[in-house]
Parts: sequence; structure tokens; C-alpha cells
Amino acid sequence: MRRFAAALLCLAALAGCQVRQGGGGLTFSAPEPRADVPYVPTPDAVVAAMLDMAKVGPGDVLIDLGSGDGRIPIAAGERGARALGIEIDGDLVARARARARDRGVSERVDFRREDLFGVRLRDATVVTLYLLPAVNQRLRPKLLTELRPGTRIVSHAFDMGDWPAEEHRLVEEKHVYRWTVPATAGGDWRLVTADGRARALNLEQRFSAVSGTLDGRPLTGATLVGTQLSFTADGQRYRALVGDAAIEPDPAASPGTVRGWRATRVEG
Repeated sequence: MRRFAAALLCLAALAGCQVRQGGGGLTFSAPEPRADVPYVPTPDAVVAAMLDMAKVGPGDVLIDLGSGDGRIPIAAGERGARALGIEIDGDLVARARARARDRGVSERVDFRREDLFGVRLRDATVVTLYLLPAVNQRLRPKLLTELRPGTRIVSHAFDMGDWPAEEHRLVEEKHVYRWTVPATAGGDWRLVTADGRARALNLEQRFSAVSGTLDGRPLTGATLVGTQLSFTADGQRYRALVGDAAIEPDPAASPGTVRGWRATRVEG
């Protein structure tokens, strides 16, 4: 029996379980969640730069993945944003909540003990990160599929691999990167002009980089930032907003851009 109990203890330890012995025998509990990233505080100057780069203000919803002692969500709350910090360490969550109360932002700022890969991101307008390169890479598909186009992502220290940052700053010798989640613009589109002519628009996309053709002729100066698409074709400048099934002129575009057209996605 002793050998059997010893074997169970070894197996439990290998699995990371906690083992307790009481009057009723051995009991096992699930392993505590482990952090994928060690806790290292972000310097205040870097926090300020991250929020500046994302233009955080009232009306924003910021989610900080791996929020530590809560300094990024709290600083966002002080700028009028609503913020949520996600942290796996329960002690850090408690510390962050206390800091938010002390700073008078607890009505706008909350913290949850949760695995960052399980959190729902859809409501965020800004996501902040201070993780590790491998964790950023694992997280990238979730960011691109769950976040709405136009959401800003800011990372302290580490980039997103082959997804180029739109902005990079060096703050107190610390790297800070910013991206905007792009709309899905790639594919074939049927563009109908203001006078009713149908034209074939083809767009190739990799992250925020776009290229393409209009009636087989290459586009020039094509850019995609969030939902905003711009390109030049036949010497004319187009500026548009990309939706799920249509691309339409941006009402805020400057005079001189092409108006009155609409492109719909060609299925199949």
C-alpha cells in the first residue's frame, strides 16, 4: 500500500497537482495556473508612450494582457477610458484592484484573474501587451480574428514577427510597437462607377500590406489602415472604407478623390 501511495504522489507531482493527506487519505487538486511570462513592471514613461501611441482617451475600451500590478489599465482609466487587466497571478490582481481604488478609477478599471488566451477581446478598441516573443506569436491569430478592424495594438519590448509595426518608438532604451488590426480586403471585387460601368478590382493582402489591379492594371500607393483603404488607379485617387461585403468611398475623404462608386465582393 505504501508503494502504491508513493507512486501516486510521484504521478501527481509530475502533473503539477497539489497533494494533501488527511484523515480520509490522499486528496488531489488541479494545478495552479502558471504564468507564461514572468512579471516585470513597465516603466511609467513607457506606459505613457504606449497610451500616446494608441491615442487612448474617453470612449476607448483597453484590455491589457498580462497586466501585472495594473499600471497600464489604471493610467488608461485616468485618461477617461474603460480598462480591463487580465492577469494569471491572483496576488497581482488583488494589488492592482487596490491601486485602482487608491487612484480613484475603480469604476472604470477592473482586473480579472484569467488566462490571456481565454479572454474575450471583441469589445476592445485598444490592446496592450508586455509578453515574450513566442507568446506574441501564439497570440497573433487570436488578435487578428477576434479584434475588430481598426483596433490598436501596442506592445512593449517585442514585435509580432513578420507582421510589420506601423509605428516604433524607443523610450528610455525600451522598444514600443504599434499596429492597427486590418480589415479583410483581399480578394476579387466588382467595382461599379458613378456612371454605372462595372470594373474588376483585385486586391492582394498580407496583414496591412495591400497591392492589386483595376481591370488588370496595377494599383499604386495602396495602403490599408484598419478599415481605411487608399490607392491610385488610372491617375485617380481612391479613398474608401472596407466592410464585410462592400467597399465604399470614405465620406471624410478630401476633395479630389473618386466619388459615387461601390465595390462588392465576388464570391467563389
